[in-house]
Amino acid sequence: MIWPMLDNRSVRGRFGLLAVLTVASVLVASGAALANPESGVGSVGAGSLGASSPAESVLSLQGSARQVPADFFGLNGARIIAPENAAQWNDPVFRQALGGLEAGLLRVQGGTTSQWIDWRTGFFDEREGSLFIGQNEGREPLLLEDWAQLVRETGATPIFDLNVLTSTLDEQIEMLKAAEWLGMEVRYVELGNELWDPAEYYQQMYPTGADYAKAMNNWIVGLRAQFPGIEIAVSGADDSSTITSVLGERLQQWNEGLYANIVGTDAVAIHPYWVPDPIQADVGATVAGGTVAWNAFSEKALAKVPPSMSVWLSEYNQINLPLGEIPGFPPHLIPGVPQTWAVGLGVASFALASLTEPRVTMSVIHAALDGHPSERSRAANGNEEIHAVLADGSGGSTEFGRTAINEVLTPIYSRARGGATVQALRADSAPTVIAASLSPLGISQVPAVVATMFLGDDPGAFFVNLSDRPVRVTLPSTLPAALTADTLTAPPLSNPAFTPADPVSSARTVVTREMVLAPYSLTELSVD
Repeated sequence: MIWPMLDNRSVRGRFGLLAVLTVASVLVASGAALANPESGVGSVGAGSLGASSPAESVLSLQGSARQVPADFFGLNGARIIAPENAAQWNDPVFRQALGGLEAGLLRVQGGTTSQWIDWRTGFFDEREGSLFIGQNEGREPLLLEDWAQLVRETGATPIFDLNVLTSTLDEQIEMLKAAEWLGMEVRYVELGNELWDPAEYYQQMYPTGADYAKAMNNWIVGLRAQFPGIEIAVSGADDSSTITSVLGERLQQWNEGLYANIVGTDAVAIHPYWVPDPIQADVGATVAGGTVAWNAFSEKALAKVPPSMSVWLSEYNQINLPLGEIPGFPPHLIPGVPQTWAVGLGVASFALASLTEPRVTMSVIHAALDGHPSERSRAANGNEEIHAVLADGSGGSTEFGRTAINEVLTPIYSRARGGATVQALRADSAPTVIAASLSPLGISQVPAVVATMFLGDDPGAFFVNLSDRPVRVTLPSTLPAALTADTLTAPPLSNPAFTPADPVSSARTVVTREMVLAPYSLTELSVD
């Protein structure tokens, strides 16, 4: 994702106003809610390791079981913009580290980048209106051969994000044929990336979601004629995002026009991002952000998708509002927010929620590689605000070091790789965590325990404890009596990979029928 509001001066002005208004709104709401004991907001905090005696919770099955596709979880092929980052994709150490995530999918060639790249040369299109003017200088291009090597070495299935903005159907069919010749499987095809972007060039090409849908109907027919077995997704908007409320009618009405006019698609690709309140970005707001975002996304966006379409989450993540990049905003007031353990647990919660939702057929984290801001990365619309699975070595970070998101997603990805049967678990009477967020806007109170059960031949479960206190849980009787528990913990503000002295601790125990979840932890249960 590239923040669209940073590419247009008029949008910048609107978004600057949004930032001021929403920060003020959240602060007012936060103060009212937290100061009023009658407000119904729970009192369990998440700022420090609190009570030593465990809270008690009983786990019960929630919803229905679903069969997860074999390649459900994935990774977006980004960042590839800055010269130093583009070069790292050809480093064998990077490719090995990327494969260690056990991602079943790899999105080629990233997101916004895919709409402005010439697949034959690997260079960005620098025509008037391009988001990448000046970005080819000093940058070694990534070619289709390089992506094919990444796919081979990681064992992932590619998601081809086709260039429907600055290329043609015939050219993109040629790209897919070339990819097949290079050994890449052409199974998943996404028709563009975030075509609702308010930048002028996007509006000229696709004035409305209906216009985009009518154009893509021809692409769908042409693609199926050449590749009969492919699955195709169109580009939708996240209706649950605060951003949709301020960027005009085009974005707000995009999905309605798209859904009413599209013919023959298999899925819609939507990109849920959430933004903790940057003023009150305490641990609770960060660690619970993934759960808050999922609840809003499920209620406001997922519910509107036509039954004939599945949902591809071809990007998702926490994003740190880049207030320092808004003209006139003093950057020293709110510096870049590092990727902490709290961020990782929030992402893990969102990933587990997507895993148990039958409508969602892929869940792809953005991004692969990231680091500290630099002048060049800011010119390419930021670097640190969207967190990644591998550190890029900038700012003293460990090059290709495993970040908090990497640590929590690797066991989840590994367990789901190849397919599984899963079901959500509800943690009754668990403590709650309060979260103040800008997107979705407001104050939320969510259960501190997120849990998913694996059924079938390899039974087990994952648990995330979002709170600052231990929680004793009684396991469902459907799980085996004796299980091995592998637990990952770290202080919530620790910064793995970016601060080398901040490791993630692991512990293994055997549990029978009940267990205690450590504060700020991810636990995997399995039959050893």
